[in-house]
Amino acid sequence: MDTKKCDFRSVGVLVRENKILVQREKNGNEYALPGGNVQFGETSENALVRRYKAEIGADILCDRLIWVEELFWKWKNESAHGINFYYLISLKNDSDIADEPFDSCEDNHDVSFEWVAIEEIGNLVIYPNFIKEKIKNISGNIEHFINYCE
Repeated sequence: MDTKKCDFRSVGVLVRENKILVQREKNGNEYALPGGNVQFGETSENALVRRYKAEIGADILCDRLIWVEELFWKWKNESAHGINFYYLISLKNDSDIADEPFDSCEDNHDVSFEWVAIEEIGNLVIYPNFIKEKIKNISGNIEHFINYCE
């Protein structure tokens, strides 16, 4: 039986000293940008503020929306459709996030965070893949991407 799933996620693009904050499973080698699902009745900006506080312990400002991604993929027997909003963000207090790799603040969470030099991002397995190029020169306009994954 083929079922359907729709996911709405808000994602933060945090750059400091020519490095970008990324996340991965503690024993994994695939990276992504931090963020989380938007709850019903919640704005995408408020969701991102909530997720950064819960997972990282940091207070952020959503400076501006930079990318919108529509993503289509299969997950087990489900057809999935994701809508992702990517915000350029800043920290209210720069010392809220350590320079060294650190684990999520949430209990029972198998996620770690680290800063990666922008010039090294192309060497990572990172999702979505467009980040490898777009992070080097973020447009002044909102860019829209449609991705189909096998």
